[in-house]
Amino acid sequence: MSWRRVIGQERVKQILLSARRSNRLPHAYLFVGNEGAGKDAAALELARVLHCEKDREEACNECTSCLMMNSLQHPDVKIVVALPVSKREESGDPPLERLSPEEIQLVQGEFKLKAENPYHRITIPKASTIKINSIREVRRESALSTFSGRKRVIIISRADEMGDAAANTLLKTLEEPGSNTMLVLTTSHRDALLSTIISRCQIVQFDPLTEHDIRSALIERNGVGDAQATLVARLAHGSYTKALELLQEDVAAQRRQVVAFIRAALGSNIVALTEAVEELCASKDREVVVRFLNLMLMWIRDALVLLQGGQVINLDQEEDLQKFVSKFTHADLIGVLARIERAIFLVERNVYINLVMMQLAVQLRQGILPTATIKDTESLEL
Repeated sequence: MSWRRVIGQERVKQILLSARRSNRLPHAYLFVGNEGAGKDAAALELARVLHCEKDREEACNECTSCLMMNSLQHPDVKIVVALPVSKREESGDPPLERLSPEEIQLVQGEFKLKAENPYHRITIPKASTIKINSIREVRRESALSTFSGRKRVIIISRADEMGDAAANTLLKTLEEPGSNTMLVLTTSHRDALLSTIISRCQIVQFDPLTEHDIRSALIERNGVGDAQATLVARLAHGSYTKALELLQEDVAAQRRQVVAFIRAALGSNIVALTEAVEELCASKDREVVVRFLNLMLMWIRDALVLLQGGQVINLDQEEDLQKFVSKFTHADLIGVLARIERAIFLVERNVYINLVMMQLAVQLRQGILPTATIKDTESLEL
């Protein structure tokens, strides 16, 4: 099957198409899965197929409906997201009419990016909650007839961002669904939704994308080279959205920082090591530290692969890796990998980052230098 705009998720595609074939689409779906797995992308593609004038399982991308979907301008397809707080929150005006011209322009810009890339995470300044007026609008529209005569599709993206009032209003809509409207809620935090909302939706669980899926998408959609695509796919943790964000970051500089940290851990200058730890932990951003540790994990794995005659991921650092494995022939690399994985576990569970990294530095030294001398480390060239 295809649905090429949706990366991977073949099982999910079959579930949705099977429901369409048997004419058993529910009045409400809840798409659950990690950020960047393709929940919004699948919801939009389902809407595209349901409205395509060719009435096939694959949208034609040529009819009037498909062309309107390409710009997210279809009158019977709506995406609901968090919007900036308005001073007229209690008014009955449509949500966008409560915003300033500048805010409306920002929202329109984000929707344009979403139309171009369904994996784009809509981010609007000062917008963290889906407001009650947005859900009131959903309730009002769900009772109206459609422009096309087909089923209206309303996608509530990141539905866990609904405030209590909005969630309770949505619950009323789910209890009295319109016959020609289908709601699709997407979330990465199912537990943040009311249990009564969950019970009234058909749940579809999305799997994290495989490294192969992400790597292929980066090469085909973004023109990324094979080596970089492989590296980014491994760091993305099943999220194409995260992979796209990583493309915008200086991953090369982060990998050089990994080598510098290993050098400092193996050296005799405690001041240099302390400075390296403080620099890494200065932002107190645990996601940054976890990414750093994953890069270190990949670097040490490459050293182990190199010893076994395999192909490394960090191709541009192969010379450094060769120097490393030739100098530290007795290093317990498997034990080092276990220590790094343990550090990732601790950082993700809010243990003090500086303490975790200093402890890891000691463990790196113990694992890599079982027989080496201080003199060996002072001349270390990675």
